[in-house]
Amino acid sequence: MKSVEDKIIEVLNELEKWENRKENVKERYARGDADKTEIERIDEQIRHYKNLLSDMKKKMNSTDVSRTIARSGN
Repeated sequence: MKSVEDKIIEVLNELEKWENRKENVKERYARGDADKTEIERIDEQIRHYKNLLSDMKKKMNSTDVSRTIARSGN
């Protein structure tokens, strides 16, 4: 079973992927190659992962959070 710390790192990685995807879609949108609803769906995913991350951090003490952030490189 994964530790909360490992799960947080997975969520951070997933959040980073969605944020990168948003940037790519915004560039495509500026060229007229993407739909505004695609950006909205990505924003929903970003909110989901940020909320999940917040909930997970609440379950950890401050030392664990600091160690996890340092380990993730974010």
